[in-house]
Amino acid sequence: MSTTQEANKTIVTEFYELAFNQHKPVEAASKYIDLPYTQHNPDVPDGPEGFNQFARDFLKKNPKLKATIFNTIADGDLVVLHVNIKMNESDRGIAVAEFFRLKNTQIVEHWDVTQPVPETTASGNPMF
Repeated sequence: MSTTQEANKTIVTEFYELAFNQHKPVEAASKYIDLPYTQHNPDVPDGPEGFNQFARDFLKKNPKLKATIFNTIADGDLVVLHVNIKMNESDRGIAVAEFFRLKNTQIVEHWDVTQPVPETTASGNPMF
């Protein structure tokens, strides 16, 4: 893996930790997001302010939210996180695949796919 890909993984991980585990989305966006920032989540507008508003509202509704990153993958300018987001300690969580595109060490594009973590699976294998 290239030095750039390793650096991109670090950038995205630090962004995610600051935004969601330290509950500082505005600081995270200011430090790690650059314009133009394209958002592909249908519930979030483009631009850092769209991310800020979504994240602030989400964290306000879920003040005990904790995101655990299980896998981080980099390929060129893309970084993928495999995350379990729990709204509180008793929550099974939401399995999330987060995709980020970086340009010049800044996040400029985002996609995500989510699904609730089920109590059981047909295979018996966990999601994480």
